[in-house]
Amino acid sequence: MTADRYPAWQSNPGIPRWVWAGLVLLHLLALGWQLRSGTCLFPDSDRYVQAARNLREAGVLYALPLWAPLEWQEYSIRPPGYPVFLLLTGGMGPGFPWPTLLLQNLLSLLNLGLALRWLVRLAGPLRSGQWALILLLAAAGAGQFVYANVLMSEILLQTAVVVLWLSLDRFWRAGRKTGPLVGAAVATAVALLIKPVFYPFAGLLLLAGVILGWRQRRPLWVALLAMPMLVALLWMARNEARTGYFHYSSIAEINLLRYNVRGVLQAAEGPQKAEQFVRATLAAANQQPGFEDRQHYIQQQSIEALLAHPGTYLVQQPRGMLTFFLDPGRFDLVHFLQLPQTASSGLLQLLNQRSYGAAVQYLGQLPLGLIVSLGLLLLANVVRLLLLVRFGGSAGYPWPARLLVLVLPLYVAVVTGPLGAARFTVPVLPLLLAAAGAGLSAKRPVLRRPLPGLSAS
Repeated sequence: MTADRYPAWQSNPGIPRWVWAGLVLLHLLALGWQLRSGTCLFPDSDRYVQAARNLREAGVLYALPLWAPLEWQEYSIRPPGYPVFLLLTGGMGPGFPWPTLLLQNLLSLLNLGLALRWLVRLAGPLRSGQWALILLLAAAGAGQFVYANVLMSEILLQTAVVVLWLSLDRFWRAGRKTGPLVGAAVATAVALLIKPVFYPFAGLLLLAGVILGWRQRRPLWVALLAMPMLVALLWMARNEARTGYFHYSSIAEINLLRYNVRGVLQAAEGPQKAEQFVRATLAAANQQPGFEDRQHYIQQQSIEALLAHPGTYLVQQPRGMLTFFLDPGRFDLVHFLQLPQTASSGLLQLLNQRSYGAAVQYLGQLPLGLIVSLGLLLLANVVRLLLLVRFGGSAGYPWPARLLVLVLPLYVAVVTGPLGAARFTVPVLPLLLAAAGAGLSAKRPVLRRPLPGLSAS
């Protein structure tokens, strides 16, 4: 039997009951608020709900009502994972979707529990004060409780990400057995069918499979880790059959033009010229003879715009990644609590436009309680980030354990780039919480001695 690579693993300490009680209470409070408000829709929920209805009534995945003229991008703007989840749980109505929300809350608790179980088995017993700080950091991740109680795909994706992480962790810890790779492959396939953000990860997993399989002479590993890419290719073939364009999701061009390019042009040339460019590009794209030509035109124009301002984009990418880790989630809280919208632009957009006076005026329009809450959440996120850095640089833990728990958050931060916001952090929040908890007991920086080998403990 292979010895476990985590020194504290066999002790199997538990998570205190009062920590569990706190997590359950936070979920109940959020669920109770939704039951009281009677709504569970966010600005992007309608397309998920409509796609689920179209699946039930017409057997086709299309994210708008099936009225002529149909828009090609709506066939692939949403992958099938979450609409199928809504279809199976009754989340598309009629009536309040309490089974869907209840299941999402249970999945949220499961994800947090698995992450904390990993933490206590890696770090050993924690003191009450450390557990209290971990619970506070969990509460500060407001998106965990918000998105468990709205019709959005973040918590379902989070479950797939947690399974992926723990499967890869188990593969290393249990002596490189094949079983955990099955879990990693299935979790990656499910994740990319929920959100397009994990479509590129299928390629990374395949590359890792080729390298590991070649070094260990295990062709089965290559075949297993190629499965998510095969699933992605099959979905792309489905999209080609519907639209005539071999692609994974139309959201790629939407994000590229409407967010990445617009953000760069707002910073470089001002919001008016940015808006003019987006509108002109869309108008010209809509004159193209086919959907593939339309999307390629948007790609070409967007890339040219980004290449025209490389310095601005290079600044926006790391700033977006930092925002990914620190954003307190104003958008999430305002919509969840149904607070009045005080401006058409958000604070980050105003700062991106260098409209500092407008940003100050915007903050002055927010309720005082919301400003204080956002400030406290921001402070908690800063503490969490510092603990992440401390954990990542600690030689007190095996380096593969540190790498595996941090690689998925870093991957999502890189892929989302300038779009970084609290919403995109939700799928990896349990990993961030576990890593921050381990950072509480990290002692020695890794630079004081060479990196240990795979057999180090």
